[in-house]
Amino acid sequence: MPPTFKLHKDHEKIEAQRAKGILIGTFKCKRCGYLGYSTNGGESKHLARNQYCRSLDVDQEYEPMEIGMERDQYANEDENVPLVQEIPDVEDMVENYARIADRKVHEQNSGETGTMADEENAPQPVLRRIVSKEPPPFNLPIGQIYIQQHPFAGEHIPSLNTSPLRTQRTYWPFETLGDFEQAEIFDQSEASIKAINAQLNLIQRVQGPDRSITLRNATDLRNTLEKAMLLDEDRFHHRLITTKWNDHTYQHVLYYRDIMGIIRDVLSDPNLSEHLIFDAEKRFIQQSNGEENDRVYQEYYQCDDFWDLQTAIGEQLGRDVNPLALFIYSDETQLTSFGNNTIWSVYLWVGNLPHHIRASFGPGGAVLLGYLPKGDKQDDLRDSELGDYRSSLYHECFRVMLKPLKQASQIGDLFRMGNGDVRTLVPVISVKLGDYPELCRMNGIISKDCDAACPAGMIPTEDFDKTNIICPPRDHDLERAAIYKSLGLGHDDNDDDIPTPQSLGLRPIKNAFDRYTNTYFATYRTVGADGLHWVKQGVFGRVWFKKLLEKLTGPEKKQLNKCFKNLPRYPNLPGFAQGVTSLKWRSGSDHAVLSKTIVPILDCIYDSKTAVQNNIIRLFRLFSECMLLVGFQAHTDTTLSILQTVLREISELQEQIASIWGINLARPKVHFMFLHLIDSIKSKGPVCNTDTGMGEARHPESKHAYARTNHHTETVKEQMIRHVVNREIIRKIRAKVDREGERVLSNRSISIPGGDIGLEQLDPGSHVHLGSPDRSQHLSSYIEALATTHSLNHRDILKKLQGYIRHFARDLIPSDRDSDDGGNGFDISYLKVVNHKKADIGYISLEDHQPLRDIIRVNASWRGRAPRYDHIVVNRDHRALSCAQVLALFTIRVKGTSHSVVLIRPLQIKPRSKRHRFYTCTPSNDATFIHPGSIVRSVYVQKNATKPERMFINDVIDADMFLRLRNSRLVSY
Repeated sequence: MPPTFKLHKDHEKIEAQRAKGILIGTFKCKRCGYLGYSTNGGESKHLARNQYCRSLDVDQEYEPMEIGMERDQYANEDENVPLVQEIPDVEDMVENYARIADRKVHEQNSGETGTMADEENAPQPVLRRIVSKEPPPFNLPIGQIYIQQHPFAGEHIPSLNTSPLRTQRTYWPFETLGDFEQAEIFDQSEASIKAINAQLNLIQRVQGPDRSITLRNATDLRNTLEKAMLLDEDRFHHRLITTKWNDHTYQHVLYYRDIMGIIRDVLSDPNLSEHLIFDAEKRFIQQSNGEENDRVYQEYYQCDDFWDLQTAIGEQLGRDVNPLALFIYSDETQLTSFGNNTIWSVYLWVGNLPHHIRASFGPGGAVLLGYLPKGDKQDDLRDSELGDYRSSLYHECFRVMLKPLKQASQIGDLFRMGNGDVRTLVPVISVKLGDYPELCRMNGIISKDCDAACPAGMIPTEDFDKTNIICPPRDHDLERAAIYKSLGLGHDDNDDDIPTPQSLGLRPIKNAFDRYTNTYFATYRTVGADGLHWVKQGVFGRVWFKKLLEKLTGPEKKQLNKCFKNLPRYPNLPGFAQGVTSLKWRSGSDHAVLSKTIVPILDCIYDSKTAVQNNIIRLFRLFSECMLLVGFQAHTDTTLSILQTVLREISELQEQIASIWGINLARPKVHFMFLHLIDSIKSKGPVCNTDTGMGEARHPESKHAYARTNHHTETVKEQMIRHVVNREIIRKIRAKVDREGERVLSNRSISIPGGDIGLEQLDPGSHVHLGSPDRSQHLSSYIEALATTHSLNHRDILKKLQGYIRHFARDLIPSDRDSDDGGNGFDISYLKVVNHKKADIGYISLEDHQPLRDIIRVNASWRGRAPRYDHIVVNRDHRALSCAQVLALFTIRVKGTSHSVVLIRPLQIKPRSKRHRFYTCTPSNDATFIHPGSIVRSVYVQKNATKPERMFINDVIDADMFLRLRNSRLVSY
């Protein structure tokens, strides 16, 4: 069955009201999808929730439904399942959920809680997106997304025949679906030939006459996969590369694919057709202050570079010709933990796809373009010549790999899409991914030992420590003339106006990327921000954190290690079981964790609070904010303004401390971080679009492929290629099988997995779901146990619970149990409760307005160890937030209705400290009960092992927490 909504059980009362003329009609709420009814008083109620809808206008928000419903429509008289009403399709459900999410964002930004608001405070109807080629108006309405399309957008005329490409059976070249699924298991488990033969032999002996698996042995499997390899347009080739240097000739083998074959394979994938974007756009929303608009920078095609690229191509080739953005990454990686076995991989992405698809390991993800030869030291080469020689070999290999783009990158080419449409596209290498040495190699820069070592600009190397200047862009025409003059190619050697390549920081080598980039796009603009090497492992990790460890004394290092070993548990926050001072290698993720948690620890270590110590703590706090902002998945003008302010403050502080600690800041990564980071985000989108992490995530695949070879040097690359291609083939088939399965289910009106979302999951007032239940028990014994565990007054807690229950269940308590004080002290000891050990919390992230989920634990013995009672953010009132520790989660059943209850210990919040900018807190001695709807999300309260009385509300733990506490006041409950 498709996703269903359930109606209220009291249909007899409803029909009686309709018969009396009280009930005018039954409606479906457009806002949330619930079925509701309206009365002659103009009120509207949801039948499913028995509550008033928050919509402003019943006529506007409700669709009339058929009034005369028969009795047999009601499935049963169960409390929650009276009637099933089918939803037309899954898209309606998704649209309804998006509206609820937008409304939840409005509630969080305006300070409203999940309780019923007054009509004048109710959120306005969600406004749809506006798409136009005109710039947006000065002040957009709240919640509206304005998309400004490029002036050339929509000029392409779709082909007459836009039917999807016809292919063989989805699991071809396998004979049966069972064959493919078994091959997929072998690939995922990296089974050896011996294991494959044993498994297939067993299957052939025990399977029935239907023979769902026809593979007999590993040879059959290999021959089947080779059928797909032979028909691939992007199959691998090898070529002997001859390099001449100083009258000597050197030869190397290059393994590569046809880059045009890769591009056509990606574009013709039916799974990707709806995700490919060929027209540039700019997105705008209203700023949180409501004063002006905010530009949104998220995908590459929403940023400045793609806009300028479409303008240049459209003006020269026609408005119906679109850019095809190509991202290239190359890097050398270690294949084994020991030894010098390395591989130099090159990967390719299509930038017209969204980031989440490019970052995946399925269709649209990175495709291996080739393996480069390393260029080992030759006996007749001097050490001073080795760099130029390797760079010459490097660009000669890329010249071969990029040659198929020669014509298409100048005048465009026809490409067939997966939906059958044909487009004229111009492939342009628009982003180069790599660390600093790799970017220098791609752009022909000598690196840091030259006069101008910035791949994107012409600032002198000695000025890399200056953060308040402008780095002028490189002059491509001048650089090309300098190289051609040096090589004697078409320029007068006596032309004194042309400088030498060395004075421009260039190697005297023809750049292989020029022809495929500079026609419409300057080379220096292909350099994107690398958050991994610029910030995490760069300025923070290799400069400041490394120097901090050197400056700490022995006792201070012991205190540092103890604090990191005993960090409080929190999702996605790995611990350091051995401390941090003994780590020989720290990854980018390690530095991210260090930056989030180091400041509260330093505040305990640096107790004397001298001016220098205060500045050190402020500097590391600023680095925490910087690394958090750099990792945002979506930026706006507002967040970039915050980032610019943080960078300016870091620049001012680090100069003072660097002079005391003796740190040389004239480093390429310092220069990139302060002078090119903001520009890269505006031109190419968030750092996730250009970060080398997407390429480094592919290194494990090369290592796994190498582990399955015989390690013979002569054939190891051929063997690795075979394993990589086999895995790609299986992933492509899996995508086809899944797509066909979804199509069949859709035709049969069968809901997809996860489609049967319950009503409570779509209701922003019930975004908290209790889980891991215990057996039911009497309330009196349960409260007594809670009071003993948490050192609370039993009578006081019981009285508070009575008052809490009275708010929602007074009319449900039998009158003979009410006491003489007017119902304030009614007996509740007879009630049954069910304790829960966890809760799922759904909320809307303020970073990108996407739904997220937290899990909080409330357990007296977490995993058989110490107790764990997590902390939460709660809505204190309409104007402020507060924090509390969760002591208990339970449901209480009153008169056949279950109610969820949360027992919390409020935290006493102290204002932000000027020293470290964190809120600090202390637990109160009291406890109180709240409704789960008051919970906003979880919060990380960081305690230090050496001084547990100091508790910090860690707002740099993630982007949503940072923005939430930046935009709202945090006060005591």
